[in-house]
Amino acid sequence: MEQHAANLYQNNDKEEAIAYLAKKLQQDLDHPDWILQLASYLVDTDQLPDAEALLLQAKTMFPDLAAIDYNLAVIYFQVGKIDQAQTYLQQITDPDLLTDIYYLQAKIAQQQNKLPQALAYVLTAVDHNPQLVDNYLLAGDLLVQLQDFKQAQHYYHLALQLDESAASWFKLALTQLVLADDRYKTSFAKSKQLDAKYFGEHQKQLADIERYLQIHKKEE
Repeated sequence: MEQHAANLYQNNDKEEAIAYLAKKLQQDLDHPDWILQLASYLVDTDQLPDAEALLLQAKTMFPDLAAIDYNLAVIYFQVGKIDQAQTYLQQITDPDLLTDIYYLQAKIAQQQNKLPQALAYVLTAVDHNPQLVDNYLLAGDLLVQLQDFKQAQHYYHLALQLDESAASWFKLALTQLVLADDRYKTSFAKSKQLDAKYFGEHQKQLADIERYLQIHKKEE
């Protein structure tokens, strides 16, 4: 990793970090870690065509570097080119990327509304690496979609054991609300305290859950 660029990016000087790293690579392209770093910044700032072009160029220089294939798969998933994403995923044999591969396969299956298959993929990702919060959050999200709120709550609790994030508290609160657990108020408050912006941006999820509860109540 190029540390000066990383420091700039962490300080929210994102465009400066991208320009600095791009200039460094113009001078010396023989740094696959810098290329991947720049690609991640471009993806994070929604400059997907530039990230794709950079990674395709990198693949001609480092054809055996599995991380390039994985990052291309991520980009193609994000732009809805699922077949291309799958093509790159199938080329990867690096065991260090197995967790990432299963996670992305779960996201693809979720997008295709193949929820049981998506859950199987993400639980396999958990088995390979039980220390990644995103795996537990996705497992919980899929279980919510399958309306298994109690089991979803279990995975959100596991996520919280690793990282008390606004997302984890918010998602847990939603399941608590459905299960008539009064602790949902405390969980929502913790989410808002950690990240008020996240809390505000995800009010639609709360509205969706409240609508689900109203429909369910009428059916009873």
